[in-house]
Formats: sequence, C-alpha cells, structure tokens
Amino acid sequence: MIFKNRAEPFPKGLVLLMAAACGFTVANVYLNQTLLVSMANTFHVSENNIGIVATLTQVGYALGNLLLVPLGDIFERRKLILSLLSIVCIILAATALSMNVTWLIAANLILGFVTIVPQIIVPLAANLASEENRGKVLGNVAIGLVCGILGARFISGFADSHFGWRSMYWASFAGTMIMIILMAMYLPKSKGNHAMQYKTLLASLGPLFKKEKVLQKACLSQGMMFGSFSAFWTTLIFLLNTSPYSYGSTAAGLIGLVGIAGAFATPMIGRVIDKKGSKFANTLCMFISLIAFLTLIFLGYWLPGLLLGALLVTVGTQANQVACQAAIFQLSSEKRSRLNGLYMVSTFLGGSLGSYLGVLAWSKWHWYGVCTVGILMIGIAFSSLFSLPKKRTVKNREFEKGSHI
Repeated sequence: MIFKNRAEPFPKGLVLLMAAACGFTVANVYLNQTLLVSMANTFHVSENNIGIVATLTQVGYALGNLLLVPLGDIFERRKLILSLLSIVCIILAATALSMNVTWLIAANLILGFVTIVPQIIVPLAANLASEENRGKVLGNVAIGLVCGILGARFISGFADSHFGWRSMYWASFAGTMIMIILMAMYLPKSKGNHAMQYKTLLASLGPLFKKEKVLQKACLSQGMMFGSFSAFWTTLIFLLNTSPYSYGSTAAGLIGLVGIAGAFATPMIGRVIDKKGSKFANTLCMFISLIAFLTLIFLGYWLPGLLLGALLVTVGTQANQVACQAAIFQLSSEKRSRLNGLYMVSTFLGGSLGSYLGVLAWSKWHWYGVCTVGILMIGIAFSSLFSLPKKRTVKNREFEKGSHI
C-alpha cells in the first residue's frame, strides 16, 4: 500500500491499524508491572528487588529511542517496523522461557530496547497527515498507545491469575505475529534518506537537542509527567496486595481499564492546542495530574478515590504527550524521527526514574511516599513552562518565535 496524497483525508482504516500496532507493541513495556509479585514468587526475591525488571525495561526502551528510532529518518519505515517486530517476537519467547531472575531482567531490558515501533509509527503518521488534520491523527493514534499501556495491565493481570505470568508473554508473541502480517499487507511505504550515514545521524542528535528550545522544554515536561505516571502504575500492584484491598493482580488490571477512559482525552487535547496553544494545553494537563495525586494521597485507600486518581493520572499524562509531540513536530519534517527519538528518550528515562523512585518510596513510606514522589515530579514538570530571564535576549526571543512556526 502506498499513500500518495497528503491532501486526501487520512484513511480511517490506516489510523486504526497504526493505533492498534502502537497499542500491541507498547504493551510489551508494561506487561511486567502487573506481573511483578508473581515473578518475585517464582524466583524467590523481594518486591524491592524485582522492581528492577520494570525499571530496566523502560531504560531499554529509552536506549532504543535514542539508538533505533532515529533510523526512521534514513530508512524506509515500513521495512524497519517489520524487522523490529520480528526481533520482538524472538525476545518475547526468550522472556517466557526465563529460568532465573538474571535471565528475566536481561530479556526485559532487550525487549524494551527493540519495542520502539510506536515511536517510528508516530512520525510516519505525522508525515502522512496534512497540516490541517495532523493533531487529530496524532490524537487518534495516541488512543492506541494508551489502550496498550493500560490494557496490558488488565490482560496480564487476568492471564497471571489464571495461567501464570509466562502465559502473558506467549500471548504477546502470538499477537505480535498477527501484527506483522497486517502491517506487511496494509502499512504504506515511506521514503528513506540513505545519503546520511548512521554515525552522522547519531552525531546530529546532540546539536539538534541544544538548538531546539521547544524540544528541551517538551523533554522536561513529559519526562517528569511520565515519571509520576510510572511511579503510580508500578506500585499500584503493591498497594492492592495490602490492606484494606488485598485484591491481587486481576484488580490491578481492572483499574487499568478505568484508566483507558483517559485515552479518549487525547483527541480532545488537539482542539485545545488549536484554540489556546500548546503551552496552555501543557499547563492544563499538569494541573490535572497534580489534582490526581492530591486525590490519591488523601483518598488512595478508598476504592472510588483510587479509581478517580487512576483516571486523572492517565488523562493528564497522555494528553500532555500529544501536546508536546504536536509542538516538536512543527520544528522540522525531515528530522521528525530524531526529534521524536530524543523526546521519547527523555520521556522514558523519566518513566524509569519514576518506577525506581516509586518502588523505593513504597519500600520506605508506602503509599504516601509514592504520592509524594508523583507530586514532586509534577512540580518539576511545571518548571518547563518558564524561561530563565538571562536567556531572554532579543535574538533568543526571535529564535523561539521562529521555532513555533
């Protein structure tokens, strides 16, 4: 399939395929979060020690965004996506066959590294969409991301309770095989730029990050927002295994379903961006997440309060991601994979930091410590809205104005 004219309406079937592919693949990064307790029991390690599995999966994902996602600017993206999905299948099988905790940790690190397909699909969608409907398309594709992130918790919780944690990786293996077939049949081809060497591509990342102030602010904003999001979802299973809940992994998955409702906020944020601008949208998203953690710190031990907090955390974080991506994709159409790669590196480094700090806070101060970590990270995210006074020269103001065009 070749998508010929960006002026044509973006095919709904193609949006659905891209959203589904993003959801199926990004789920691999989050499967282990609901399975941590069962994994700890299998390998006879503590909850604090098994938390490194979730942390290193996100570190691997961040490294993949840094080293693999920029390849989308030089290689044909459809072929690149299919190659990566094939490798993902192999690693999923290796994870399911883990014989010890070291094997499990290494397999999840590699799985995170190669499961960066969504971050190649998103710039592809931005390139194929017209200026008039780009925000809408990105918002709709982001629905798949949210459903994958949170749906993974529901499905893995169910599979863990009934068939054991290994069964979830085999199910993901089968699902990925199906996605390979569908993507090979229907995903449009793109143009690669083989003139640029990989070494040159990587060397351009540092100067690109230093030049683009909009990118720097987006990285700080979503990195800290996603850190707070990860701190909540990584430790939720620990909360639900203690009094007054004592529910287990199935309940964690069900709460994940509540969070999926937040996916439908992502197309709405596009309208807010069009009317009020990305800075207003970022501010709104941060306030939503702040309210979420204030709700959780006071009402987290009451189920309705926990459900409300889960919904608001998801809405704030995922809508903020769409707002940040809409801003950075305006900077350069030829560099979108690199821009998105740098952006997602910061996002998932923030996520891995949030997972680590969340587990650490739980081990020392339990739920109130987790919520405090979330609030502090959101506070840092708010700083991305401001510029240092000494940087506000006439030349820099003109540059920042031009960066938003």
